[in-house]
Amino acid sequence: MKNDYFSFLKLSFLQTIKNYNSMKKSFFMAMAFATVMVSCTSTTDELAGLESLTSEAAGTINSYVANNFPDASIVLSKVSNNTVVTELNTGEQVFFNTNGIVISYSNNATKGLMADSLGLVCDSAHNDSTHFGHKDGKGKHGDKGGKHGGKDGGRHGNDSTQTGVHHGHDRYFKNEISIDSLPAEINGYISTNYSGYKVIHAETDTICEGVVTEVMVALATAQPVKLVFDASNVYLLKAERFEYANVPTAVSVAVSNHYSTYTAMKKCEILSLNDGSINYLVYLKSTDTRKKVTIKADGSISCEK
Repeated sequence: MKNDYFSFLKLSFLQTIKNYNSMKKSFFMAMAFATVMVSCTSTTDELAGLESLTSEAAGTINSYVANNFPDASIVLSKVSNNTVVTELNTGEQVFFNTNGIVISYSNNATKGLMADSLGLVCDSAHNDSTHFGHKDGKGKHGDKGGKHGGKDGGRHGNDSTQTGVHHGHDRYFKNEISIDSLPAEINGYISTNYSGYKVIHAETDTICEGVVTEVMVALATAQPVKLVFDASNVYLLKAERFEYANVPTAVSVAVSNHYSTYTAMKKCEILSLNDGSINYLVYLKSTDTRKKVTIKADGSISCEK
């Protein structure tokens, strides 16, 4: 019985040591994990996107973009040095603080934009390191959505790999086209009529006039001008962002009469057609629906999408 008692004590002691070692190992693993987490979350370089902010701040940013850039959408966001950088699918960037208050705006036109035959571009300030997931200026381009999760977006066209060109963001829309593959007629029109402007974005779209090519050109840090060309590359119109509060009374009355359950976004677009007439493209939203309505200066409705 005495031997059995001492054997029991010995086994209990060994089990206690084993449990202690296991607990110590778990403790150090937990400490190591915490250290990694702290080191990851304390960096000021590209912490995360809007999901790292409070829901109020993220909502404020989304609302600002929706109201002031209704023709664009956020495709990427990052938090860096307490600044939220949002990149729009148009190539423009809007900077906010972490409370969602706007700080500044850039269309990237001043940085010397570059593009390859598959699009997109970035400014020279980001050519030295990883920028939005493309390291050392390399990016594989396909047709389907990539790691950033954008609809219809991601890697760029035809499964080729481009090197030596650093891309601002992955493809997010099937209708986006390369800015250095624009037809000669369009480039000629821009060179003649918008000398000094840089093309920052191009895409195809369907508007009242049918299938068109829309090209955004910009000077300095001003918001870009959108030039629209028909299927034969003939110039149709110029579109510029415009305060909805300043539209003619006939236009706002038409919105009130025909779309009383909708709210107009803060910005619309003023359309200067090649025949000299003026239309207004108004962006409307309700609880679960959005519309784009083209209205003539006299209040008659031309088109609704």
